Amino acid sequence: MPVFNTPINTDDNNLAKVLGQSLPIALYLYDNRLGANKSLDEAITKAAKDYAGQLLVVRVDASANPQAQRDYGNLSTPALVTLSKENGSRTVKSKVSTVNASDVQAHIAYLLGKGPAPKQPTSSADASTNTSTASSNGSSTKPQVVTDATFDSEVLKSKVPVLVDFWAPWCGPCQTIAPTVEQMAQKYAGRAKVVKVNVDDNPRIAQQFQVMSIPTLMTFKNGSALKRQVGANPTIIPSMIEEALR
Repeated sequence: MPVFNTPINTDDNNLAKVLGQSLPIALYLYDNRLGANKSLDEAITKAAKDYAGQLLVVRVDASANPQAQRDYGNLSTPALVTLSKENGSRTVKSKVSTVNASDVQAHIAYLLGKGPAPKQPTSSADASTNTSTASSNGSSTKPQVVTDATFDSEVLKSKVPVLVDFWAPWCGPCQTIAPTVEQMAQKYAGRAKVVKVNVDDNPRIAQQFQVMSIPTLMTFKNGSALKRQVGANPTIIPSMIEEALR
């Protein structure tokens, strides 16, 4: 088998053939409609070069190849799935949604047995986000998963304004805005909270706030709803948060 020192671009029709190779695989799922992510693209390319002969780095445009995305749990793009080959079949070693450049090395090191297991989502409701990390002041820098049981305490009783993203794993437009939602969590950490509610798993909250279509974005402040945006319009998200902070 030839040694590949650059990422392999493939599609739904040919992915199975690529996965049939003997080497471990780092599968990068991206959405071409969102444009280039320079730092992430550089990390993916560097991984292919640094680990040439040890693994294959494979790229799939999920916007044109939805089956690959569905096969691994409808991860929000950009996403990374690492796979080893055990007993002749592929086994998922790790996966992460809305991946960033710093995640790539940790997941590949784990895949190759050179590092500890990366943090994984703690439940199926977390499938579209990474495990929350914290900033120096203890605030979440990634969207927080909120449920019917925790909505009141995390949103209505929050001491800071909250942006709520009502979504579902099967919702393509929800995945389109997911990177922007995560960016807002990082940008406004400590000043505002960004949370996600899976409407399939949490129908009570969706019904309470009359969420009839997704994605629906709402801002809350001091226990009251301020603004609602229905549909995938990422450009309006920053202004919704800024308005809530006034």
